[in-house]
Amino acid sequence: MRILGINIEELKRVKGYHTCFEMANQPDLWREGVKIVGEYKEKIESFLNQVNGVEGLKIYLVGAGSSAKAASIVQNYLQRVTEKEVVSVPSTTFITHSDHYIRSDTPLLLVSFSSSGNTTEALEAIRIFKEKSRKVYQLLLICSEEGEIVKKYAREEGVLYVPIPKGTKGRSFAATGEFTLLILYALMIFDIHRYDYYKKMFDPIISDAERFFREEIYKVHAVANRNYDTIVGLGSGALLYLASEMCLKVSELTGGLQSTEYHSILEFRHGPKLIMNSRSLLTFFFSPDPHAKRYEVDMLKECYRDKKNSYIAALSMDYDEEIDENSDIYIYFNEGKFAYVDESHVVFQYSLYLQALAILKSIQLNISPDQPDRTGAVHKVAQGVNLYRKE
Repeated sequence: MRILGINIEELKRVKGYHTCFEMANQPDLWREGVKIVGEYKEKIESFLNQVNGVEGLKIYLVGAGSSAKAASIVQNYLQRVTEKEVVSVPSTTFITHSDHYIRSDTPLLLVSFSSSGNTTEALEAIRIFKEKSRKVYQLLLICSEEGEIVKKYAREEGVLYVPIPKGTKGRSFAATGEFTLLILYALMIFDIHRYDYYKKMFDPIISDAERFFREEIYKVHAVANRNYDTIVGLGSGALLYLASEMCLKVSELTGGLQSTEYHSILEFRHGPKLIMNSRSLLTFFFSPDPHAKRYEVDMLKECYRDKKNSYIAALSMDYDEEIDENSDIYIYFNEGKFAYVDESHVVFQYSLYLQALAILKSIQLNISPDQPDRTGAVHKVAQGVNLYRKE
């Protein structure tokens, strides 16, 4: 049996089995997550009816690391869905500059995004919000029911906790399912009246995933097996944060040995494009929005024309001949021709590429994906945070 095109015994030998299994197991987690949200539909609707009736309510999406990137990916869509002000702020930013984000007279819904539910910054962020706001409701998007946040707050009045499938928080160092399940839950909970849309949406997503693992994974091998000075992620709108997540994953799983950077696609020509003078991998995450995509394709064509020492990978929804002709590796999804309504809804397929790239690059550099940092400098759950109260 093979995972990501690699024999299981070989994955165990290089200490990459857990990361690869958890990454490839995401379609099953997505399927189970959709089912669980459906089972909690009535409770979710009741909670949203309660908070939506609060005049002046502001919504804060708070997380750290990959969880913060998940929050940023869904921010704009949730703002349109709720018709309320939605702010995405990393807990690592909020606890040092909370006065920049919150006023004492603002009622709020605090949405905590977290893999473990145990980070010091996440717990401190909740404390500050509760201390400063006259009324705080909470939605807990936590990948482990054993997390301190769940234990401490899940049963309080005005708090909603919907369990995420068991096995989402796994044994790998870098978040894979923890990242995509947080996005799934945030989208579905706030858009619960469109539950049937999401139920149908994940059929082609899972079909795309199966085809990716069967047919496209070898393209990712070809990308990962080349040597690069820098790996660059490029995206627009919500997909900028997905490009950021790609860079984080590559950096984590290569133990920091692979340099990375990310930019919005149009920003790239304003200086960052000079990276193409070195050996660089550019990955374009194309928007499904036709208007945005026209600008993005122009940038791709410019980069392909001037690519020098760079190598260009492109991902899109639906086949596009211009993208195919102006990239070195092209992966496209949505053979089922589903009508996705937002960029944040296509990150599930794109995440498969970025996670596979990070894992395969780790192996190519003779680093163990399950244990990429053997120095102990970084932990799966961040440690060493001292807390200080503002005078």
